[in-house]
Amino acid sequence: MIPLRSGRGSLAFHAGGLRHPGGFGRERFTAYADVTHVAVGARALRIGTRHGVWPLPRAWFREPQQADGFVRTLYDRIAQEPTGAVQLARMAEIDQLLARRSGSWATRALAIACVAIFALQAWLGPVVHHAGFLNTRLVASGEPWRLVTANLLHFGSVHLALNVLGLLAIGAMVERAIGSARTLFVMGVAALGSTLAGVAMEYDALVGASGVVAGLVGALVFLEYRVPERLPASWRIPRGLLVTALAIDGVLGMIVPIIAGAAHVGGFAAGLVASALCIGPGLRREPLAPSLRVAVALVLAVAGASVLSGARLLAGGRAWEGHASRLLELDDAPVMILNDAAWLIATGRAPTRKALTEARELAERAVAGTERMDPNFLDTLAEVQFQTGDVDEALGTIDEAIALAPGVAYFEEQRRRFTGERAAQDRPEPPEPFWVEPERPELAPDDELEERRATEP
Repeated sequence: MIPLRSGRGSLAFHAGGLRHPGGFGRERFTAYADVTHVAVGARALRIGTRHGVWPLPRAWFREPQQADGFVRTLYDRIAQEPTGAVQLARMAEIDQLLARRSGSWATRALAIACVAIFALQAWLGPVVHHAGFLNTRLVASGEPWRLVTANLLHFGSVHLALNVLGLLAIGAMVERAIGSARTLFVMGVAALGSTLAGVAMEYDALVGASGVVAGLVGALVFLEYRVPERLPASWRIPRGLLVTALAIDGVLGMIVPIIAGAAHVGGFAAGLVASALCIGPGLRREPLAPSLRVAVALVLAVAGASVLSGARLLAGGRAWEGHASRLLELDDAPVMILNDAAWLIATGRAPTRKALTEARELAERAVAGTERMDPNFLDTLAEVQFQTGDVDEALGTIDEAIALAPGVAYFEEQRRRFTGERAAQDRPEPPEPFWVEPERPELAPDDELEERRATEP
């Protein structure tokens, strides 16, 4: 028996196995035949078994040399088992796998792509988001590239940081084990699984690589429960921690509105299935089947074609004509998307006459959808009217916006542009925050009472 520091329990060698701390203050018995690998690190030992991985920090031992003595004794006990020679040979193979570290360029490349596109969003503005975000109606209308490009966009720096950290941390664990080609396949399938789940849930706006991260977690789960005996102990996460993290993510997805829970579930399930299709007992040393090579090439081709399709809108011009036409064909397009498309056409690079005509119809539908009570939508319509040469109509529309949001300098400066007091190309900076809340008209006492009655339980 090796007593550990106070409160940490002890390590005890028995005839058939080892008794050791098993988490949450409990002891666990592990048969010697179930030990798959022992990772010896500078700060901790990790005992890999067929049923999990158990960390033993060196700080738990009373004497530094006890940790190394424990490992030697454990190996001796395993050698005495009937299948001990085979077991130790397999552990030696795992040590070789651990020594031949492979790069994780696939997950790093995706992380770099996410960062680069986020920088592009900061440079070019909302047009990047509009060109690539996932909307169920837009996908159904003929813009399938959004199933891919939505995975590369992010709402803010915190959203980006969380997903990039997930890609780098979890992705590295998966990629080291199964190789870059299989990881690309898993990420590609997870990306589509995530966005297709978003389509099934009819999300109006979905972006982020969290579905891909969930797919990589699915690969981790497959590795942990399907081939644990092939994995170095240092590449494994304790099963209790893994299951707890999945449960927390599931609960957050149900109770936090901004988290796309269905997309996480879709990505996880797709990653799990993809792993089952491509991971063999040899892990990354397993030869790639011809069908898998074709599948990886297809993932790369679809990703490249999707990015190029979305990028066409960044160039402006005729590319917006098809997008606007598809929006106009939708009877239930959200007014925010109609408004955004109209604004981006009117303020974009070299809009065509047809695109401006379509933008006007989009803006008119958005304004009608808000019963002409939103100054932001009215501003968009006024901008389109100004760009099409209808200055008098633009002045009348911007005056409506000013009446709804008196005192907002932005709308006043827009009016000065339309009258010629300010250069036509000198568009004023939008207000902070960008979206102006319309003033709520004061209610007469009777109206106030009636509204209170309508809202009280």
